[in-house]
Amino acid sequence: MNHSFLYKLVIVSVLAGVVLAFTSTAQASERTRSRSGSYTTGKGKSGTFDSTTTRSRGTRQHDATRTNQDGATSSRSSKRTWDKNAGTGTTSSTTTRANGQTSSREGTVTKTGDGTYSSTGTATGPRDRTRTYDATTTKTETGRTTTGTVTGESGKQATFASTTEHAGNGLTTRSTTATGPAGKTTERELSRQVNADGTGTRTVLITKPDGTTETRTQSFTVNP
Repeated sequence: MNHSFLYKLVIVSVLAGVVLAFTSTAQASERTRSRSGSYTTGKGKSGTFDSTTTRSRGTRQHDATRTNQDGATSSRSSKRTWDKNAGTGTTSSTTTRANGQTSSREGTVTKTGDGTYSSTGTATGPRDRTRTYDATTTKTETGRTTTGTVTGESGKQATFASTTEHAGNGLTTRSTTATGPAGKTTERELSRQVNADGTGTRTVLITKPDGTTETRTQSFTVNP
Protein backbone atom coordinates (compact mmCIF):
# COMPACT_ATOMS: atom_id res chain seq x y z
CA MET A 1 0.00 0.00 0.00
CA ASN A 2 1.49 3.31 -1.11
CA HIS A 3 2.14 5.21 2.11
CA SER A 4 1.70 8.67 0.56
CA PHE A 5 -1.73 7.83 -0.83
CA LEU A 6 -2.61 6.07 2.41
CA TYR A 7 -1.92 9.17 4.43
CA LYS A 8 -3.88 11.46 2.14
CA LEU A 9 -6.83 9.06 2.40
CA VAL A 10 -6.49 9.04 6.17
CA ILE A 11 -6.71 12.82 6.29
CA VAL A 12 -9.82 12.77 4.11
CA SER A 13 -11.37 10.14 6.37
CA VAL A 14 -10.63 12.21 9.45
CA LEU A 15 -12.20 15.27 7.86
CA ALA A 16 -15.42 13.32 7.47
CA GLY A 17 -15.82 13.89 11.19
CA VAL A 18 -16.54 17.55 10.45
CA VAL A 19 -20.11 16.41 9.85
CA LEU A 20 -20.47 16.77 13.62
CA ALA A 21 -20.73 20.49 13.04
CA PHE A 22 -23.90 20.11 11.00
CA THR A 23 -25.90 19.23 14.10
CA SER A 24 -25.15 22.60 15.67
CA THR A 25 -24.31 25.02 12.84
CA ALA A 26 -26.74 24.14 10.06
CA GLN A 27 -28.38 27.30 8.78
CA ALA A 28 -31.68 27.91 7.08
CA SER A 29 -30.21 30.48 4.69
CA GLU A 30 -27.23 29.97 2.41
CA ARG A 31 -23.93 31.46 3.50
CA THR A 32 -20.70 31.70 1.49
CA ARG A 33 -17.24 32.38 2.87
CA SER A 34 -14.00 32.70 0.89
CA ARG A 35 -10.38 32.31 1.94
CA SER A 36 -7.21 33.30 0.10
CA GLY A 37 -3.55 33.42 0.92
CA SER A 38 -0.05 32.10 0.29
CA TYR A 39 2.04 29.16 1.43
CA THR A 40 5.65 28.07 1.79
CA THR A 41 7.19 24.65 2.40
CA GLY A 42 10.31 23.41 4.13
CA LYS A 43 11.72 22.50 0.71
CA GLY A 44 11.63 26.09 -0.50
CA LYS A 45 8.46 25.79 -2.58
CA SER A 46 5.71 28.40 -2.46
CA GLY A 47 2.44 29.45 -4.03
CA THR A 48 -1.02 30.89 -3.54
CA PHE A 49 -4.45 29.42 -2.88
CA ASP A 50 -8.11 30.39 -2.96
CA SER A 51 -11.15 28.59 -1.58
CA THR A 52 -14.89 29.11 -1.28
CA THR A 53 -17.18 27.36 1.20
CA THR A 54 -20.96 27.52 0.86
CA ARG A 55 -23.18 26.29 3.70
CA SER A 56 -26.92 25.83 3.86
CA ARG A 57 -29.10 23.63 6.01
CA GLY A 58 -27.50 20.17 5.97
CA THR A 59 -25.12 20.91 3.08
CA ARG A 60 -21.53 22.09 2.78
CA GLN A 61 -19.81 22.67 -0.58
CA HIS A 62 -16.09 23.48 -0.68
CA ASP A 63 -14.05 24.39 -3.78
CA ALA A 64 -10.36 25.21 -3.69
CA THR A 65 -7.50 25.89 -6.10
CA ARG A 66 -3.77 26.12 -5.52
CA THR A 67 -1.10 27.59 -7.81
CA ASN A 68 2.56 26.78 -7.19
CA GLN A 69 5.66 28.85 -7.88
CA ASP A 70 5.82 27.50 -11.45
CA GLY A 71 2.25 28.55 -12.25
CA ALA A 72 0.85 25.00 -12.20
CA THR A 73 -2.63 24.72 -10.69
CA SER A 74 -4.34 21.96 -8.72
CA SER A 75 -7.93 21.87 -7.48
CA ARG A 76 -10.25 20.07 -5.09
CA SER A 77 -14.04 20.07 -4.75
CA SER A 78 -15.91 18.39 -1.92
CA LYS A 79 -19.50 18.15 -0.74
CA ARG A 80 -20.99 16.94 2.52
CA THR A 81 -24.66 16.50 3.31
CA TRP A 82 -26.33 15.77 6.63
CA ASP A 83 -29.90 14.77 7.48
CA LYS A 84 -30.27 15.63 11.16
CA ASN A 85 -33.55 13.77 11.60
CA ALA A 86 -32.27 10.56 9.98
CA GLY A 87 -28.81 10.82 11.52
CA THR A 88 -27.11 10.09 8.18
CA GLY A 89 -25.01 11.96 5.69
CA THR A 90 -22.85 11.66 2.59
CA THR A 91 -19.37 12.82 1.62
CA SER A 92 -17.75 13.12 -1.80
CA SER A 93 -14.71 14.81 -3.31
CA THR A 94 -12.66 15.09 -6.49
CA THR A 95 -9.03 16.22 -6.64
CA THR A 96 -7.09 17.19 -9.76
CA ARG A 97 -3.33 17.49 -9.40
CA ALA A 98 -1.12 19.94 -11.25
CA ASN A 99 -0.04 17.11 -13.58
CA GLY A 100 -3.67 16.37 -14.53
CA GLN A 101 -4.04 13.18 -12.49
CA THR A 102 -7.30 12.85 -10.57
CA SER A 103 -8.55 11.03 -7.48
CA SER A 104 -12.00 10.79 -5.94
CA ARG A 105 -13.85 9.64 -2.84
CA GLU A 106 -17.39 8.63 -1.94
CA GLY A 107 -18.61 7.84 1.55
CA THR A 108 -21.40 7.85 4.11
CA VAL A 109 -21.66 8.98 7.73
CA THR A 110 -24.09 7.56 10.29
CA LYS A 111 -24.82 8.70 13.82
CA THR A 112 -24.41 5.63 16.03
CA GLY A 113 -24.85 7.14 19.47
CA ASP A 114 -24.72 10.29 21.56
CA GLY A 115 -21.81 12.19 20.00
CA THR A 116 -20.56 9.15 18.06
CA TYR A 117 -20.44 8.77 14.28
CA SER A 118 -19.35 6.02 11.89
CA SER A 119 -17.98 6.80 8.43
CA THR A 120 -17.28 4.37 5.58
CA GLY A 121 -16.28 4.91 2.00
CA THR A 122 -14.11 4.21 -1.02
CA ALA A 123 -11.28 6.27 -2.49
CA THR A 124 -9.89 5.88 -5.99
CA GLY A 125 -6.35 6.99 -6.69
CA PRO A 126 -4.72 8.39 -9.85
CA ARG A 127 -4.06 4.87 -11.23
CA ASP A 128 -7.62 3.69 -10.53
CA ARG A 129 -6.50 1.78 -7.47
CA THR A 130 -9.12 1.77 -4.76
CA ARG A 131 -8.99 1.72 -0.98
CA THR A 132 -11.85 1.47 1.47
CA TYR A 133 -11.98 3.07 4.89
CA ASP A 134 -13.95 2.66 8.11
CA ALA A 135 -13.74 5.23 10.88
CA THR A 136 -15.39 6.11 14.16
CA THR A 137 -15.52 9.71 15.36
CA THR A 138 -16.43 10.63 18.93
CA LYS A 139 -17.22 14.15 20.04
CA THR A 140 -15.33 15.40 23.12
CA GLU A 141 -15.74 18.47 25.31
CA THR A 142 -13.07 20.34 23.35
CA GLY A 143 -13.13 18.65 19.94
CA ARG A 144 -13.23 15.08 18.68
CA THR A 145 -11.25 11.85 18.29
CA THR A 146 -11.23 9.56 15.26
CA THR A 147 -9.87 6.02 14.80
CA GLY A 148 -10.17 3.69 11.84
CA THR A 149 -8.71 1.39 9.21
CA VAL A 150 -7.83 1.65 5.53
CA THR A 151 -7.96 -1.52 3.39
CA GLY A 152 -6.18 -1.90 0.06
CA GLU A 153 -7.16 -4.01 -2.94
CA SER A 154 -4.94 -6.87 -1.72
CA GLY A 155 -6.65 -6.88 1.67
CA LYS A 156 -3.72 -5.32 3.54
CA GLN A 157 -4.81 -2.90 6.24
CA ALA A 158 -3.47 0.25 7.84
CA THR A 159 -4.73 1.99 10.96
CA PHE A 160 -5.01 5.60 12.00
CA ALA A 161 -5.91 7.71 15.02
CA SER A 162 -6.52 11.45 15.28
CA THR A 163 -7.34 13.96 18.00
CA THR A 164 -8.70 17.45 17.27
CA GLU A 165 -8.75 20.14 19.96
CA HIS A 166 -10.38 23.58 19.87
CA ALA A 167 -8.33 25.55 22.38
CA GLY A 168 -10.32 28.77 22.13
CA ASN A 169 -9.36 32.19 20.77
CA GLY A 170 -9.48 30.78 17.24
CA LEU A 171 -6.84 28.07 17.79
CA THR A 172 -7.41 24.50 16.54
CA THR A 173 -4.86 21.68 16.70
CA ARG A 174 -4.98 18.17 15.26
CA SER A 175 -2.57 15.27 15.84
CA THR A 176 -2.82 12.25 13.53
CA THR A 177 -0.86 9.00 13.37
CA ALA A 178 -1.14 6.51 10.49
CA THR A 179 0.47 3.07 10.64
CA GLY A 180 0.87 1.08 7.42
CA PRO A 181 0.61 -2.71 6.94
CA ALA A 182 4.36 -3.10 7.51
CA GLY A 183 4.23 -1.16 10.77
CA LYS A 184 5.72 2.04 9.36
CA THR A 185 4.26 5.15 10.96
CA THR A 186 3.62 8.65 9.68
CA GLU A 187 2.69 11.49 12.04
CA ARG A 188 1.02 14.80 11.20
CA GLU A 189 0.69 17.82 13.47
CA LEU A 190 -1.58 20.67 12.41
CA SER A 191 -2.06 24.04 14.08
CA ARG A 192 -4.53 26.63 12.76
CA GLN A 193 -5.00 30.10 14.21
CA VAL A 194 -7.81 32.39 13.02
CA ASN A 195 -7.68 35.89 14.43
CA ALA A 196 -10.57 38.21 15.19
CA ASP A 197 -9.78 40.37 12.14
CA GLY A 198 -10.11 37.40 9.77
CA THR A 199 -6.39 36.84 9.21
CA GLY A 200 -4.77 33.57 10.18
CA THR A 201 -2.01 31.01 9.86
CA ARG A 202 -1.98 27.26 9.31
CA THR A 203 1.11 25.13 9.96
CA VAL A 204 1.53 21.43 9.16
CA LEU A 205 4.45 19.24 10.26
CA ILE A 206 4.67 15.71 8.82
CA THR A 207 7.13 13.14 10.16
CA LYS A 208 7.69 10.29 7.72
CA PRO A 209 8.50 6.65 8.59
CA ASP A 210 12.23 7.27 8.03
CA GLY A 211 12.24 10.19 10.47
CA THR A 212 12.49 12.95 7.87
CA THR A 213 10.03 15.82 8.09
CA GLU A 214 8.04 18.09 5.80
CA THR A 215 6.54 21.44 6.74
CA ARG A 216 3.96 23.72 5.15
CA THR A 217 2.97 27.15 6.43
CA GLN A 218 0.01 29.16 5.18
CA SER A 219 -0.99 32.75 5.78
CA PHE A 220 -4.56 33.60 4.84
CA THR A 221 -7.46 36.02 5.07
CA VAL A 222 -11.06 34.91 5.58
CA ASN A 223 -13.73 36.96 3.85
CA PRO A 224 -17.14 36.42 5.49
